[in-house]
Amino acid sequence: MNGFEKRRQEKKEAILYAAKELFKQYGYSKVSIAEIAKKASVSQVSIYNFFESKENLKNQLLKKLWEDYYKTIIDIVNGNESIRKKIEKFFYTVVDYSRNYTTNFVVESLRNELKKDEFFVGEQLSSIEEIITSLLEEGKKEGIIKNTITTEVMLNFIDMFRFYVINNPQAVINYDRNPKLLDAMISLILTALMV
Repeated sequence: MNGFEKRRQEKKEAILYAAKELFKQYGYSKVSIAEIAKKASVSQVSIYNFFESKENLKNQLLKKLWEDYYKTIIDIVNGNESIRKKIEKFFYTVVDYSRNYTTNFVVESLRNELKKDEFFVGEQLSSIEEIITSLLEEGKKEGIIKNTITTEVMLNFIDMFRFYVINNPQAVINYDRNPKLLDAMISLILTALMV
């Protein structure tokens, strides 16, 4: 990557970061392109050159946030740690995602995308479910995950936790105030799943 391309990429990243922070703080509808430009130290024209519109900026930001989350999950699963540690890290990642990215704008935007046929994370959502399923099945074969509970029930249990954390920003605030609460919550979940 030459110097021009590098500066261009840095500028684009600065815009995405500024948009994420402002949308997180104030919500999508209350933030203007001018405010994003100011926070990113770029011109409004640059934002339009990169993203064409505020809506497209939001969509590209959501896609980037989701891809980062997806990559983190893949990295956890492909790591060399025990199945127990991988599942534990998965739960911490759900909370980290919520802490860093889940804001009213993200939750509402993803809900709106779910209603559309072109939902950009559909394949990755299915992939994550397949990954978690194979992790649970592998754990059952190794005798560290309970065989008395179906994988479908376990996936529903995991989804309840994800839904709770993602749709309840107060939960993350409580976990940040009292990290032992999160550790205890994850320990309780692991106790339910593990032998």
